[in-house]
Amino acid sequence: MRKILLAIFCVLALAANDELVLNASNSFTTTMRKNSDAPVKALLQNAKAVVVFPSITKVGFVLGGMHGKGVMLVGNPYAPSEMMVVDISGGSIGLQVGYENSSLVLFILKDSLVADIKDAKITINADASFAFADTGKFYGRVSDFSFTSDIYAYTDNDGFFAGASFGGAVLAKTSDAPLRMDSYGYNALMSAISKY
Repeated sequence: MRKILLAIFCVLALAANDELVLNASNSFTTTMRKNSDAPVKALLQNAKAVVVFPSITKVGFVLGGMHGKGVMLVGNPYAPSEMMVVDISGGSIGLQVGYENSSLVLFILKDSLVADIKDAKITINADASFAFADTGKFYGRVSDFSFTSDIYAYTDNDGFFAGASFGGAVLAKTSDAPLRMDSYGYNALMSAISKY
């Protein structure tokens, strides 16, 4: 009986994780469409990993908190060597109010940061230089554009939140079941990335 329950649990965990990957595929597409000025192709060519969070919830009224679960593709984003579940969380105190649900795409440009996420965790803005969205707006006008930050982030916001950022957020690999790289969700995510 115990083996049957364990098998059922494993099947349910794999199905839930494939849904997360499928949601990441949809979020990648909508976030990159919303940030159409972003140098997505150049970022993908330089990235050591791409992280897609389909949903990050931020809630705050003086005290604030945020949490989201996503997918990290390690290695060449067009043919990743592995795929894993990661989460982002953080808290803040200060003048802030609101609720926001965002999708977030991170392009990580340093191997050491990928290793930190896999082995332990990193704190955004403490362990890595971080550029948020605006960088791509000038990409087409700058002939000698170079990537000077460790992480580039693009988001698609839904809601209102004033007074806080992703600074201080902790990004880490979770202990969830490994993600299959032969699933429907994985193929959808690869199809979304291959359009760039």
